[in-house]
This record gives sequence, C-alpha cells and structure tokens, in this order.
Amino acid sequence: MGGAVSTGEDNDDLVDNLVEAEYIKSPMVQNVFRAVDRADYYLEEYRESAYKDLAWKHGHLHMSAPCIYSEVMEALQLTPGLSCLNLGSGTGYLSSMIGLILGPYGINHGVELFEDVVEYARKKQKEFTHKSDCSTTLITANPISKWATVCS
Repeated sequence: MGGAVSTGEDNDDLVDNLVEAEYIKSPMVQNVFRAVDRADYYLEEYRESAYKDLAWKHGHLHMSAPCIYSEVMEALQLTPGLSCLNLGSGTGYLSSMIGLILGPYGINHGVELFEDVVEYARKKQKEFTHKSDCSTTLITANPISKWATVCS
C-alpha cells in the first residue's frame, strides 16, 4: 500500500500532499504530522526516500507508508489523556505522533519484537525530544518502547 500521494521535497510537502489527497482530515492530525519529521526516523543513508508515500524497511527497521499512518491516526480519534498500545512499533515515528496528541496524562506504549529496533526507537524519541520546537510548548506522552519475546 502507499504510493497514492505524490513525492514531496520535505515534510511540509508530504503533509500538504496527504491533506490534498484527503488522507489527513483533522487539524490535530495535520499538526502532529508537521511536528514530527518523517526523515528523522530514517537511517541517514535512506533519508532521500522519507517523503515518498511508501513503506520502508531495512533489516529489522520498518515504517508504513505515510497514507497508512494518516488513516490510522484519523481512525483512532485520539484525544488527550487516552492510552495507546502500538504493537510492532518500529522506529517510533507513529508513537511519537501519538504521544503529542495524548499529552502528559496519556499512556503511550510500543511493543516491538526486535531489541535493536527498540533501542533505535528510544534513540529517535530522545532526539525528537531534544530537537523539537513542540517539546518546549507541548508535554507529550513519551513512548515507552518494550522488547517482546515470542514463545514458540
């Protein structure tokens, strides 16, 4: 899935395209997509693909297409103070956006199968918190990423 939205040059172009294609409908979802730059969750050598409406996978790292994330965000109808459990939380991109909506009284957990992906997501969340303008004006429900083992 994905690829329905034209390629943008930066995060704002990507969001504009998602709005124009009516994947993003609400101002709240639009705001969090603008606040969390998709390229920041990519490995450096793959960032040129960040603004394409395509899924991305490298090793254990994975992200769905932006149109999928936007549909998920709209369908969840998140509000401050709710709880969210993201199974297969990947790089932490979706969990970071969710945390901005849930706010300081929300609960935001991600569960991931691969320990290296959990460490990557924690690193990206820390970078987002330090870099983001919104982290100084919004208090987020920071994602708590956990490593899950699977029994055979």
